[in-house]
Amino acid sequence: MNLTSNSLITYSDHIKIKFFTCIFCYLFFIAIILIVSGCSGSSKFTSVDDEYKIENKDKSLIEKNKNTFPETPGDAIEIRVLLNESAIRSISIQNNVNLFSENAKLAVINKGNTLSLSLLNGKIELTICDKTFSSRQFILSSAEDNEIIKIDGKAYRGTIKVNANYDNIIVINQIALEDYVKGVMTREMPLGKDLENYEALKAFSICARTYAYTKIFEGKTFYDIFPDTRDQVYGGVDSETEYSNSIVDETSGQILTFNNKPAVVFYHSTCGGYTEDATNVFSKVDVPYLKGVKDGTPSNCSISPRYEWTEIIPEYKVIDRLIATGYINRNNYSIKKININSRFESGRINELEFVLEQNNGQEISVKLFGNNIRSVIRTADDKSILRSNYFEITRGNNNTVIINGKGSGHGVGMCQWGAISLSKNGTDYLQILELYYPGTEIQKIK
Repeated sequence: MNLTSNSLITYSDHIKIKFFTCIFCYLFFIAIILIVSGCSGSSKFTSVDDEYKIENKDKSLIEKNKNTFPETPGDAIEIRVLLNESAIRSISIQNNVNLFSENAKLAVINKGNTLSLSLLNGKIELTICDKTFSSRQFILSSAEDNEIIKIDGKAYRGTIKVNANYDNIIVINQIALEDYVKGVMTREMPLGKDLENYEALKAFSICARTYAYTKIFEGKTFYDIFPDTRDQVYGGVDSETEYSNSIVDETSGQILTFNNKPAVVFYHSTCGGYTEDATNVFSKVDVPYLKGVKDGTPSNCSISPRYEWTEIIPEYKVIDRLIATGYINRNNYSIKKININSRFESGRINELEFVLEQNNGQEISVKLFGNNIRSVIRTADDKSILRSNYFEITRGNNNTVIINGKGSGHGVGMCQWGAISLSKNGTDYLQILELYYPGTEIQKIK
């Protein structure tokens, strides 16, 4: 893989805090600050967005990724992580923080205080110490030397933005891209003992950075990325370690590219022996570097605890899930036959057919396809989707359905346990990335 250098523009725009020109207004402003806690110097923050809505575009990452490299320094790149999308009504403060509205500094809030939040006429009403402020957006930044913000029992770098979104209040962590990757590493990959996972972790840090980088330029209004399995699991400062942070620093600014454009990166836990074509899971758009590849002989990921698995599901639960997902509309069916009509080259099921029989003897056929099979059948305890669609399925005794499967995840891109196995055996991170993303290159965004 080639290593070159490119410059990138910061994604954020900056606003300047406006000073009051009227002496009376200025004194009144100082008084407000003193009522709450105390004064401190002004700062610059990303400006509030003009359009107050969260976009929901039904397009795949592959179809969206038409970016070339913007023209700015990579060390200025920030990403906005949606921390809370529920109806939050309070935030507890565990260290000293600065409080800003859209265009002014309001106060220094001491640790131990709680911000009470409500909505009125599209604006957030923030109350502390019997004083209420109103704004469409509030920003919290650290007032301490370590520049870490501690809220609701968790620690974050960067700033915390509290935004009004119609009838909801959402909380976003705006953070430098490199610091974001540090908050992802241990939540997505095991560190292993000593240096055994070192090369796999280096490869993963580049994958995580590339994935996040492409999300920044999708154009969402308030946030760029979710903090959970909808994107990448993010734990903030609490998930950082000195070791994992050093790996992120070592690969700082490096992303995967293809034809001089940021690559679309997917990864998964365990491929079960063969990764999957992206066209069979995410998009009909052909991506040369997201093709299925054989993961060694024997499979590199055979060390994974999820390499092989079994689910025994009562027949009535399978029927219930077909009802819940809209494939049938009544429960007086039994399973007469289960057919695997076709598989992808990887061995994962392309078309799965249930032949169902009603009490009156009438038969119907229900067909499930590709990765959607996992969402319909789910695990026996119904706590998650099925581990993969790489399995054999039979009818068992006592009206059960037995599924013997391999792998965990959609199968596209890097197999994390495969990468770990390669790392243990001395394969370097460049070779790992070349195996799972053939034809890509590494370039620096700063």
